[in-house]
Amino acid sequence: MSSSANLAAAPEYPIEIARADLAPYRHSNSGVDYVHSFDSGVPGPHIMVNALTHGNEWSGMHAVKRLLDAQVRPRAGRLTLSFANVAAYEQVGSDGLSVRFVERDFNRLWHDELLATDTTSVEAVRAHQMRPLVQTVDRLLDLHSTWHALHAFFVLPAWPRTRRLADELALPPRQLFLPEFRHDGYHLIDYGGFGAENADAIGLVAECGQHFARTSMDMAWRITVRFLLCQASIDAEQAQRLCSDLAPSATIERYEMIGPVIATTEVVRLACSYAGFVSFAEGELAAMDGEVELLAPFDGAVLLAPRPRPKPGQQAFSWGRRLT
Repeated sequence: MSSSANLAAAPEYPIEIARADLAPYRHSNSGVDYVHSFDSGVPGPHIMVNALTHGNEWSGMHAVKRLLDAQVRPRAGRLTLSFANVAAYEQVGSDGLSVRFVERDFNRLWHDELLATDTTSVEAVRAHQMRPLVQTVDRLLDLHSTWHALHAFFVLPAWPRTRRLADELALPPRQLFLPEFRHDGYHLIDYGGFGAENADAIGLVAECGQHFARTSMDMAWRITVRFLLCQASIDAEQAQRLCSDLAPSATIERYEMIGPVIATTEVVRLACSYAGFVSFAEGELAAMDGEVELLAPFDGAVLLAPRPRPKPGQQAFSWGRRLT
């Protein structure tokens, strides 16, 4: 019989990142508020760095703001720098922090059929505004962060071209491959050519660390500068001026998601670190959902992406496995 003696409540985290006033970045040259696009006039790919897909994920916002403040321009092709769900960022919750979204998750509606059925919610209106430009992007870096203090990792579809880019970047070194089935909707990196097996477009999510940790802001900046360098949007000299530490620091680790674990109560507690990426033996206790034991379904099962305070019907975490 397994024991629940070591179960712990989710930790709290200090706020180490300051809010920023985005009003100076509202008006843009793209015709879409908070979306700035610069064409070099030299043939090359359209590169996009996106932040604030979720309003409470500030580290990427600071990276995009920093690029705009530094007036970074592409050496070739086109560079688009965007703040996505500013409405959520500007809406403050009861805890004094920005909310994840206003009406629906901006990162779960990126499919033409879903967008065709919603033209009125705050997030869908914003997606409709951004969609024509997103459709022209060749390489997308979507900057995110996590509620718990996870190590930084990429989220990506398992297409060979996407894996090659993540391998080339190698910062962060962890890669989490999305399953073919989307339990709760379609991500920005699923949209159009990003999610098509035989297309050329590539979309990566970079989960940079805990939402409000200074280290997450630093990681978002390192990942962004390395991404621009690897895409030849900036050269090595400029990259060095922007960030002196761009070297990968660890061996690449790859994980695949097997399936979601859906909460049935409002009290889900883990029997391991809330940082995730913890491996269990088959049948080992991983968490409690109220009074129900959640046991590892197979040997080497890895607990991924724990959600803070999931409600019944929401994903509490995912099971995955490490790929060798």
